[in-house]
Amino acid sequence: MAGRTPKNTVKDWIEAGQRMLVDEGIAGLKVDRLASRLGVSRGGFYHHFRDRDEFLDQLVGHWEATCRFLPDAPPPARPAEAIAWFDGAITRLIGSDGYDYHFDLAVREWARADTRVAWAVERADRERIESLRKFFETIGYDGEHAATRARVFYYHQIGYYAIGVRHGCFCAHPLLS
Repeated sequence: MAGRTPKNTVKDWIEAGQRMLVDEGIAGLKVDRLASRLGVSRGGFYHHFRDRDEFLDQLVGHWEATCRFLPDAPPPARPAEAIAWFDGAITRLIGSDGYDYHFDLAVREWARADTRVAWAVERADRERIESLRKFFETIGYDGEHAATRARVFYYHQIGYYAIGVRHGCFCAHPLLS
């Protein structure tokens, strides 16, 4: 039907794909199921994407662009401003403002089975750790000490999400009750 405006935008498809990836993992992310979730036919998908691979590439690009662990700007060069930058990063992580740890963990799980996604995760990890290293250098740690602190903070935070800690109480976990 020429001239007809699609019901869903590329953004709608990508956001639905993000939710489906989080809910069901990469194995559950199928074109027909995605179209069903959006209440449209598969044809709507192919109006926007050449194939599933193009869609998945865009989904990874969406993760890289939107799932921001740290502020977009690098840490400032002055210690007091760098500390404010780090405080902003902590606030972002606590409030999930710009960082969706569910999405991040779903992409990390996907990366275990897909090399191109693994490269994106490795690239993001390197960039994040490098920004943290610069922060620690700015507040007075030298080379390797700054790098070690950056890695410890970063891996700790990713691990915090990976083990499923709930704010306020560990005791709600069935194994700990």
